[in-house]
Amino acid sequence: MSTAEPEQPTKPGILTKRTLPIFVAFFFWGAGGGAQNLGRPLFAYSLEQNIFLVTLILAFNAVAILVASPITGFMSDRWGRKPLMITGASLRAVTAFIEMFIDSYIEFFVLEFIGGIGIAMWMTSANILIADVTDQEVRGRVVALRGMSQRLGQVAGPLMGGLLLLTFDFRAIFLFNGVTKLVTLAVALFLIGESKPKAVPKKREVEEKKSSSISSKLAPFKTKTFLFLVLATFAVSMMGQGVFATLLPLYAQDIADLSPTSIGTLLGMGGIVAVFVSFPNGMLSDKYGRKFSLVPGLFLLAGAAFLLSISENYIGILAMVLLYGLAWGMSQSTSQVYAMDLAPKEGRGAFLGVWSLFQASGGFVAPLAVGAMAQWWSFGGAFIVVAIWLGVSATLVMLFAPESRAKSKVASPQKTTS
Repeated sequence: MSTAEPEQPTKPGILTKRTLPIFVAFFFWGAGGGAQNLGRPLFAYSLEQNIFLVTLILAFNAVAILVASPITGFMSDRWGRKPLMITGASLRAVTAFIEMFIDSYIEFFVLEFIGGIGIAMWMTSANILIADVTDQEVRGRVVALRGMSQRLGQVAGPLMGGLLLLTFDFRAIFLFNGVTKLVTLAVALFLIGESKPKAVPKKREVEEKKSSSISSKLAPFKTKTFLFLVLATFAVSMMGQGVFATLLPLYAQDIADLSPTSIGTLLGMGGIVAVFVSFPNGMLSDKYGRKFSLVPGLFLLAGAAFLLSISENYIGILAMVLLYGLAWGMSQSTSQVYAMDLAPKEGRGAFLGVWSLFQASGGFVAPLAVGAMAQWWSFGGAFIVVAIWLGVSATLVMLFAPESRAKSKVASPQKTTS
């Protein structure tokens, strides 16, 4: 009889053959999207000089995401993650190229709506794939690196867009976005593998059918945890989609009289801060829990919205953008990790797809709400309302939301005999 050494658990990987291509893909995706975020509101405003109509485009872009995200989630459980990633990238590339040749608000509206479907297919299926290939112990850091890759792209995108506008018009931005989506497509085709869990063995089919009733499938969405996840996600979307992506370029142009190049530089600076914050934040959320970084991030987003309401020059807007970058780096990726933690292994695509629906609902309601307030009330009033909503959401999550990150368990040595 002999005693064998206890088997040491393998540490989950962060930089692996499965995750590295994802980071590359998200960099190029973010670069094109960052340029588009600069060009979208300014181009729409050049077509129709009405702030509400500008926000209407982004709002219905979010409607496309709202509709397509849950469908994508269910489809990914059936057909796999990779086919939907490829379809989404292709759809966004085609719509971006077509936008080079349009000159009417309606055409731009329709193309952005269709492009939103592609965005939903890509983002939802890619997030499900990340949840598939990561362990909870390192998920915060992996999602942070994914966010850093995308954010680096979003830093380069507006800067490139601003430079293009010095020589060309908005169509150059759409060309740039289309090319980056083609690169993303190539990475997905040749470097990213399928991650859909294997089919359930036939011996387990009877047990699975027993737990496949409608009530059991809806159970994860009826919990208090899911309610507060939705609350936090919606609040983050209000600031990101409603204020930063939609109103900030218009506010900086009209109130502070900044050029498109200066606005692009500002957006890039916020992205740089978020890049530096993301990975340390991921480490903290893996070690101390998701709420540890999510709650302060929500409070700081509220502070950024309030600061913007009283800023009417370059320095004030710059301060807001830097604070926003810090808060966004803390809150946005953490809310995604929170959702991945809660998603069950079986039906993970469906769960994250439904969660994305609520995320998109924030992107739909927020641009319309803040756009209407800015058009018929004031920019400052809209920003203050968003700040109040974020502060209330942060307080509720802090007081009532449970933690999703379980404490690490130290494996006890086990004796084996031979």
